[in-house]
Amino acid sequence: MGASRSLRRQGAAAAQRRPRGWRAIAFFIGFYAASSMASNAFSTPLTSYLIDRYNMKGNAATDVNNIYSGALNFSPVVGAFVADAFWGRFRTMLFGIVVGIIAMVVITLSATIHRLKPPTCSAVAREAGTCLGPSALHRAVLYIGMALLVVSAGGANPTALPFGADQFDNNEERHKRGLARYYNWFYVIAMSATFLSLTVLVYLQTKVSWALGFAIPTALMLAAFPVFLAGARVYVRVPPEGSIFTSVARVFVASCRKWNLSLPQPGDAQRQEEQLYNAPASSSGNVLRLPLTLQLSFLNKAAIVTDADEEIRAEDGSPARPWRLCSVQQVEEAKCLVKVVPVWVSGVVWFTTLTEMVNYTFLQASTMDLHIGKHFTVPPISIIAFFYLSVALSVPVYDLLVTKLLLLARRTRKRRRGRTVTLLQRQGAGLVVGAAAFVVAAVVERRRRRSALENDGVASPTSAFVLAPQLAVLGVSGALNLVGQMEFYNTQFPDQMRTLANAAFYCAQGVSSYLATLVVNVVNARTRRRQGGSGGWVRDDISAGRLDYFYYAMAVLGAANFVYFLLCSHFYQYKGEQRQPGAGDDALADDPEDEPARDSSAASTTDGSEAALIKT
Repeated sequence: MGASRSLRRQGAAAAQRRPRGWRAIAFFIGFYAASSMASNAFSTPLTSYLIDRYNMKGNAATDVNNIYSGALNFSPVVGAFVADAFWGRFRTMLFGIVVGIIAMVVITLSATIHRLKPPTCSAVAREAGTCLGPSALHRAVLYIGMALLVVSAGGANPTALPFGADQFDNNEERHKRGLARYYNWFYVIAMSATFLSLTVLVYLQTKVSWALGFAIPTALMLAAFPVFLAGARVYVRVPPEGSIFTSVARVFVASCRKWNLSLPQPGDAQRQEEQLYNAPASSSGNVLRLPLTLQLSFLNKAAIVTDADEEIRAEDGSPARPWRLCSVQQVEEAKCLVKVVPVWVSGVVWFTTLTEMVNYTFLQASTMDLHIGKHFTVPPISIIAFFYLSVALSVPVYDLLVTKLLLLARRTRKRRRGRTVTLLQRQGAGLVVGAAAFVVAAVVERRRRRSALENDGVASPTSAFVLAPQLAVLGVSGALNLVGQMEFYNTQFPDQMRTLANAAFYCAQGVSSYLATLVVNVVNARTRRRQGGSGGWVRDDISAGRLDYFYYAMAVLGAANFVYFLLCSHFYQYKGEQRQPGAGDDALADDPEDEPARDSSAASTTDGSEAALIKT
């Protein structure tokens, strides 16, 4: 009990600290980079690792990889719930970090100690099927390490970004600019760490030793962990606000109970809010008070105060039966979740196309010339590093370019208000560029396939580096859409659900991994039927299929997703945004607190009093 009270006192003191901005970020961003490198060093070449060192069959290794990837991407949902409702972001992230270090130590030992892995098998024995598979002990140690990594991802992945955002004070202009750039640079660091994993570490794993490839990021994590702990004295720790899922459920139940009631002042949000139930503001001061909006107005009925509600009030004025009466704040928080879902679906489709490109670019590279010079050979998986390098380079270029263009536009027009780029506009641009990437990929694949058929029907003498352009274009799409998605979820989810916002980002990737398999099966089924029962467009032997046609189909899917996204954006209303009665789409409230979420690079150059509000 004494230790528990001590922790609570320390947490309360941390919540009252003055945010230090980048000074606090410097203590934990290095560990985040090391952690990202370690996770990718294991996850990215997992299928090859299981085949080469555990002598698993290709299908068995793929199944294990799929199960692991799905669990890794869905675990942040659980971690986000724990962080937002019980532990807070710092304690949840610290738990994930410790578990992650233990996991990498276990995996490194399993790749080092001979008794914890099957004996090495030659390529000839592997083709003959005589390799000795993993024993129960081998599998147990491997799966324990993988399970610990899943738990670690559940604790660290959804909390790292919002914990860093907690270190900035939105009431200071200097901190606002720092937070705007933080979202961009956070992703740049993640992409750079992944790039190093796909190049340096993968080369060490495949050419030198798997144990060395795992030991290096593990050592980096151990070295960066004391630095992370040293920052505990300056970190701001936002306490948990309790589970919002119960509050959202209450809103839907209460609105259903009062379905037949009529809303007061249905055309005036401000006057309607005055006649609905408004609970006292949160004492913690960590939650933004949201004004009532007329969008999804059927949920507003949950805040109608009836005679029965008045009779069952508690002594402090709050509803004694919360399932019958909800506050305006609870109603607007429920709306935030409902409105984000259609945009999230578009993000799932984009991640699906990204997964298809990455998977089949790797297969293309496996059939092409991977030499740099006469003696140096690049591992096929390392070709994917061009995508991550493109994202890491495109984000700061985009940041600088948009900043300069906005300043130039404001000076040229000599207007007080300069236009800003919203987060939805940034995501939409990423969808367009992503569709273009598949057109480039289709053109390159046609060339690769022709050279393979002219050679031996399987391998192509074409250099694998001709795949770099399609990955570079896809990287530009990622710099627009990935960062846009991440910042969009963090700004549009209710304040006490920022951790869940990051979980939604990872969850979209998890859904896309399964959806990508479904898309390939559907395309193969349809094209096989048209070709009289022969193999479809996507075959195990990609030179015998028509991967170029599949890429064109993905470009069409990307274009359709863009049209769907435009519809979602047209009807979307940003959190805290207030329309003026009778105003059009571009005539929004001038209060800077009611402006729509802007692109981070634009926000960094335009203060709240000068930002023009644009609907996407």
